Amino acid sequence: MKCSTENQLSVGARSETGYIRNENQDRMSGLRAPFGNGYIVSDGMGGHRGGALAAQLTIESLTQSLSRIGSASAVPAETKRAFEEANRTVYEQGHSGAEETRGMGATAVVLLVARSRALVAHVGDSRAYIFTQGELRRLTRDHSRVQRMVDAGMLEPAEAESHPDANLLERAIGVSPDVLVDISSWMPLHEGDKILLCSDGLHGYVQDGEISALLGNQLTSQELADQLVDLALRKGGGDNVTVQLIEYGRQRKIG
Repeated sequence: MKCSTENQLSVGARSETGYIRNENQDRMSGLRAPFGNGYIVSDGMGGHRGGALAAQLTIESLTQSLSRIGSASAVPAETKRAFEEANRTVYEQGHSGAEETRGMGATAVVLLVARSRALVAHVGDSRAYIFTQGELRRLTRDHSRVQRMVDAGMLEPAEAESHPDANLLERAIGVSPDVLVDISSWMPLHEGDKILLCSDGLHGYVQDGEISALLGNQLTSQELADQLVDLALRKGGGDNVTVQLIEYGRQRKIG
């Protein structure tokens, strides 16, 4: 996927299967809407066919719904409805009686940009980060058992990464009839800000400090996306890894 520049946004993206999995069950997309631009990363779970289908249905449903949002003021409420609709779609397919899709689900992390403001919404452990003024800040909180244990003071963050329950999610698209989505408030964007969307195939292998060091380099968005994925692969590549890197304020054409 080549880097593109539109409306002051430079976007790099890459997805790889990794060295262990037989299939890439990650999906991603970008969208244009009347309010601005959107970007989505989804990571499927639930068997050979189920995970890929869950992620694909999640991406398709969210893309369709979010593309119809007419104004920035409508974004928070309509984003909530978009996630609820995606959840219904995946849940119905996962409970249709077909054995290969039984119990499937997916994560989803969404970035919506309206002029010089951004909003993030997510379910699961796919993450969003912002790199601004030389510092990396996580914009999402994993909906996982180990994150809850960290929040309760039962685990140190470093211990959580290697915990046997590290991949157990407490929220996902399509697992239950209803879904609770976390939606941030609008945040201002400044020239040079970089927002990273990724599946756990990146943050499960690459430390936040390593991500920060890479994003500090003066490279194109696509070069940075490639380097992040390459680093995850070098550090094991035991999972599908997907990255979208969106930089705000670069007035240049790359491709």
